[in-house]
Amino acid sequence: MVKGMRTEDERARRLLDAQASAVALFDEVVARGIVAAGQSEQAVSDQIRDLANEMFGTTKHWRKRIVRSGPHTLFPYRENPPDRVIEADDVTGAELHAEVGVHLTDKARQFGGFYEQLLDLG
Repeated sequence: MVKGMRTEDERARRLLDAQASAVALFDEVVARGIVAAGQSEQAVSDQIRDLANEMFGTTKHWRKRIVRSGPHTLFPYRENPPDRVIEADDVTGAELHAEVGVHLTDKARQFGGFYEQLLDLG
């Protein structure tokens, strides 16, 4: 094996660790009530960023973080709608692309809906 290369078992373990960290982050977002009516999408995104740093020392995000609510959830990823205040009964989606350890974690969760997606890239 070439120096610096990981075995498939190690790679799989690290991916599972990154996945568990992403799930723990979203669980803590829910526990703290960060996604709430009256908060702006940008404020929620910033609070999630700060929480990821607090929990895991995460300071790098390999793509933009997205929090979208209500009608903004219909915009494709590449669009940048203006900041919006979350209203009661809004479906709100959060998509994060954080580096957890040395793995990239792509995690999205919809609050107030039934959608959750998890993709870990190593």
